[in-house]
Amino acid sequence: MRRLKPLIALLAFLWAAPPSFAQPGPGPGGGPPLPLPPITSAMTDAEIATGLGAWLDDIALRDGFSGVVLVAREGREVVSAAHGLANRDSRAAVTPATTFNFGSIGKALTHVAIMQLVEAGKLKLTDTVGQWLPDYPQPQTRSATIDQLLGHRGGVADFVGPAFMDMPKASLTSNAVYFGLVASRPPVFAPGEREQYCNGCYVVLGEIIARASGATYEQYVGNNVFARAGMATASFTPPPAGAIPYGTPRPGSPLVDVSSWHGLAGNASGGSHAAARDLLALDAALRAGRLAGDGSAAVLRADPAVADWSRSRISFAGGAPGVNALMSGGHGWTIIVLANLEPPAAERIGRAIDTALLGPAKSRN
Repeated sequence: MRRLKPLIALLAFLWAAPPSFAQPGPGPGGGPPLPLPPITSAMTDAEIATGLGAWLDDIALRDGFSGVVLVAREGREVVSAAHGLANRDSRAAVTPATTFNFGSIGKALTHVAIMQLVEAGKLKLTDTVGQWLPDYPQPQTRSATIDQLLGHRGGVADFVGPAFMDMPKASLTSNAVYFGLVASRPPVFAPGEREQYCNGCYVVLGEIIARASGATYEQYVGNNVFARAGMATASFTPPPAGAIPYGTPRPGSPLVDVSSWHGLAGNASGGSHAAARDLLALDAALRAGRLAGDGSAAVLRADPAVADWSRSRISFAGGAPGVNALMSGGHGWTIIVLANLEPPAAERIGRAIDTALLGPAKSRN
């Protein structure tokens, strides 16, 4: 079990730490930052495809990138490039249709579901955990509001811990199971006391969604987010032909299959699976207001008072053992990178592309 601790810690802190738009960071193994690709937003689709293709080929050859890179302009695919292996044992190659664990980008799905229920009048952002989960076993947490949970200010304990490390991950089959882990642990601080990245907050939100909707979290999101957005191959469990996550138990050790380090299913804080085109559909549906109406601005972290918030610059990232994903863009561009390697395999590529097309971002919008 000692060998698991480095990646368990990574799961705790990177199941998608809020991303920044600094220059691309070091690559796997502490390599140098990536040079920006030779592309600009003024180029034609063909010029971007040529420049980005050569840049990605070099990175894949030099660094062993394994994943999919999708770039779209006004919702139209410009580049959809696949590199590496989805399964190193069978030598199955990654294709543009390969599904990947997309980590905490899944928090956006939960946020969408909350905003849908708010717009339907079934929830209020001021509602408390105690109103919806009166039997929640941690009395202090019952005063946390939905808004505090969304903003990582609820103080809910993470599900990562000794119980998680020791339990068979095949038993983690639903958000309700993760909720049992979270609810059994004392809070880390009083609601509203401070902001601290909080997977547990989103697991609790998933249970509130279930109580308010009368369906399981998975049923609600499947019907009202996946289906409505057109995320045709998205799922809460890894499909048989999906990309297997590969990680390193110790720094410098060979890559190994770390599927058993993940739950059998994702939850309301992340860990679901999708192809790059599924996330492109999610981005388009959010920006068009087809999922949560005006509530989409909150999910996109955009200012609803700004007339063009649907084109705001956004970034969502996810990272865990053998998992890294980035969905970013704005002003008509969407950049999606999925990898079955550890961070920053996808993020450094996605941020370099984002910077080349849109320039350094000084803010989220």
